[in-house]
This record gives sequence, C-alpha cells and structure tokens, in this order.
Amino acid sequence: MKKFTMRLGALALSTAMAVSLLTGCSGGNNSSTGGTSGANSTASNTSTSSSAEENQEVTTLTWYMSINPVAADTEEVIAALNEYTREKINVEIDYKVIANPDYKEKMPNLINAGEYFDICFTSNWTTDYLQFVGKDAFMDITEMLPENAKETYEFIPDAMWDAVKVNGSIYGVPSYKEMGWQGGIVYNSDMAEAYGIDMSTVKTFEDYTAVLETVAEKSKAENKDVIGLAGMINGWSLSVPFESLTGNPQLPAAAAVPEFNNFSDMKDKNVFNQYASEEYMNYCNTVRGWNQAGYLGGDPVNYDSDTANRDNDFNNGALFSYFIQYAPGTAESMTASSGHGVDFVPLMDPLFETRSAMGGLLAISSASEHPEKALEFINLLNTDEYVGTLIRHGIEGKHYTAVGDTQVDKTMGGTLTENGYDYTYGWQFGTPFNQKWDISYPDNIEELFQEYNDSAIISPNNGFTFDAVPVETQVAALTNVISEYAPSLESGSVDPAEYIPKFLEALEANGAEALIEEVNNQLTAFQSSK
Repeated sequence: MKKFTMRLGALALSTAMAVSLLTGCSGGNNSSTGGTSGANSTASNTSTSSSAEENQEVTTLTWYMSINPVAADTEEVIAALNEYTREKINVEIDYKVIANPDYKEKMPNLINAGEYFDICFTSNWTTDYLQFVGKDAFMDITEMLPENAKETYEFIPDAMWDAVKVNGSIYGVPSYKEMGWQGGIVYNSDMAEAYGIDMSTVKTFEDYTAVLETVAEKSKAENKDVIGLAGMINGWSLSVPFESLTGNPQLPAAAAVPEFNNFSDMKDKNVFNQYASEEYMNYCNTVRGWNQAGYLGGDPVNYDSDTANRDNDFNNGALFSYFIQYAPGTAESMTASSGHGVDFVPLMDPLFETRSAMGGLLAISSASEHPEKALEFINLLNTDEYVGTLIRHGIEGKHYTAVGDTQVDKTMGGTLTENGYDYTYGWQFGTPFNQKWDISYPDNIEELFQEYNDSAIISPNNGFTFDAVPVETQVAALTNVISEYAPSLESGSVDPAEYIPKFLEALEANGAEALIEEVNNQLTAFQSSK
C-alpha cells in the first residue's frame, strides 16, 4: 500500500489569487454583512461562480441539516447566504436545521414518510447513509459530479470517493477534512518538561510505561496525586491499529494493515478476531500492570465516562495524559484553552478506511426536482471562501471580526462571549478548507492538515461496506458480550490470563465465527469485483 498524496484540483480562490486551496495561502477579502458581489468572493471561475441571468427564476432548495446546537442567529446567517447564492448561482435555501439528537430520529421518519427535500445530511451515525441508499432515498450523482460539482469532485481524493461508493456508484458528497484517523496520546507538555520526560522516545504504547513511572514518581515527590493516563476505553483500538471490516472496530472482524506490522500471526487470514490475537493479550497485560501500579487512577472505566471531569483534571494538572483520536491543530487548540502546554505523541500513522468517509456526507434526494442545482450549491459550500466562512462563523461585524486575510476572531477582540452564531470547525457543512479559520487554530492549520493527509495510509479494503442484515442477531449478542468484558480488560481492571479466555468463549458462544464467516464471504465477493 502506498501512502496517499492529496489531490488539490483546480481551485482558483479568486481572480487575483489563483493559488492552491490547501497551501495555507488562501487570500482574503473582508466579507461584508449580508453577502457580497461575485467579484469579492473566492469562488472558482466555473459554472458555480458565473452570475445568474437576471430574468431566470430563482430555484429554492430544501436543505435538512443536522448540527448542534442550533445557533440563535441562524435565520440571519441563512438570509445573508441566500442574498449571495441568489446572485451567484440563482439559488436560495429553505434551511431546516435540526439539533443532532433530534435529527437522528426525525430525519429518517421524514424520509420514510416521503417528505420532500433536496439535500440532507447523512452519515454512519445519523440517518444512516448505507441504509437509505439501499432504500433508494438518495440520488446516484456519479455522472453529475464532474459537470455540476467539478471543483469539489477534483479536490476530494479518489480514496474518499471510493469509500462512499455503493455498488460502484456515489450517492453523497463526503466532508473532506483530515484523511482518516490517528491514535495517540495528548499530554501536559509543561509537566513533561518539568519532570524531564523525553516523549520522542515513545513509539509504541509499551514505551509509555517509563513515562507513567516518571509521572508517578515525580508527582508524589511534590505531594501531588496525578493520574498518569486516561481514555483507556478507547486505548486498544487507538494504539494497535487494524482495519475494521464491519465499520465498528469493537466487533470481532478485522484485517491487518501491512504498514503497521501488527497481527503477524493473523496475516494469513482475510478476516480475523482481533480479540484472539497476541497483540490483544499483550495490550491487556500491559495496562493491567499500569492499573496495579496506580497509574490509571482508582476506577479508570467510570473515570473515562465523565469527560467533563477528565477535561477539568487535565486542565488543572491532576491528569497528565489521555488517549485521543487526533486531528491537526488539536494540541494547539488545547494549549489555548487549558492554561498549559499540550502536545501529542502519535502511536500510528493516520489510517484511512471506509468508515473514515462515512462520518458526514451531503446527499441529494432521489425525488429532488432540482438535482443539478442542489449539487451546484454543495459545490459552492466546498469551494467558495465567503460561503465557507459565513456558514461557520456568521456575519462579519456581528459574529466575528477579521484578523488579517485568513483568520477571524469570534470574540471580536474579547468583547463577545456569546456571539449568536459560531461553528468554528464546521466540518458538517463540507470541507473546512474554504473558510477563514478562527484564531484558536494555528495560522498554519492547513499545512498541518496537508502533512497529516500526506502521511495517511489507505486501508487494504477501502470501499468495502459490510451488510450486517444476515447476522444482525449475532451482532446484537456480540455487542453485549463486548460491553461486558472489554472495558474491564482494556483498562487493566481484571487479570487477562483469567478473563480473556472467558471473553473468547463468550464471543464464540454468541456467533463470532458466524460473523467472521459472513464478513469474509462479502469481502471475497468485493475483492473479486475489483
């Protein structure tokens, strides 16, 4: 497998500044309140940037969106957006935004009831993309993309398009942000420096034992009770990477990724049970030692369930570090908010797999009366800097002030605490690379994304999606077994020598082999079709 190199495409950010979208040099015009003319935008010079003919009827698109919370000034922002899009592409938006928890229930009901819409947010965690593709709720946009969303189609990497294909066709535009996921540990870098810890020596989770020993020794010498490491309920999958073939890394159906040199005893198997591996036993034994030594606090499972308390402990120095799924700029952002230095030690290169692209997409209804215009609007969301900034940060002068050409300040110099509209990162709207970034991010944030994405490893079976219907009974039973055994094993709360055999026996009794066999059959068919 080769590492992925980002394909930037032909994104002219303005007539005066035709530079690459991801170089971090995107130029700046100051957005005005309520929309600007096309000359002031950074849209591309294609059909999405040409002004609509004055006598042409404006197309209204109904857009259902899931985001949380629903900002107080949403109507004002959408009014400004519509003023702009009417001029830009002869479109206005009937925006129906629903908070995430409600959207998960309401949007599927609306689709099933035949409610009209043009665009909706879909993912693998709400309004399930694969499920509704299977119900013919979303339109096949494969042939439309190169014509009606040319710029978006060109700069989103092939690996992402491959990941969202269903039977060779594309039914949604994925949000292109970081490529895949990267497991590792964020830590208090001020404390590490004070304790003389060289984090560059940490290459694997086993290497972290020495770090935890030092934190315990030095903090006790200062009469402090510092927890060395948290986030154990996610630690296994974030430190010993594998490809999840079901889309759920907890279920026992994995494939080895050659670049990571893990699961050498399983590499002759197309699909294997990761819990039956030598790596799982080693991991559980290691964290068992950490737990018994007191490095993880008194009750790591329950501690991890209260993230607000964990974050408070990390900020005030009572917690040294925790496992995290990292994204570029996280350490810098945490440094700004925590009151102390924060850094990140990676335990793997980023891994891109099918589920990485399923976190958020915009799909067009199969019943849409305006699919070309809907796709044209989605293209604008992904390529126009004014639109990208407006939909995330709101209206300049009301919700933020400009800082130079490429940044905004949502506090308006510290004068605002509640500004009425802010989705600082706003990945749900599409790629964040067409916005002016909030000053909470480092000014080289796009370069950090570029480096991250360039280092991403594409999983061996990218594009494979598992249909769990034939084994849904086994999946439900296995989920219960895993929730019973895995947290205590992966936090070191019980003896692996005693409990892993019980765990494996319970998995076997509840259909692990049936699941693996079904995954293997579907995967073999997928591989044969390529």
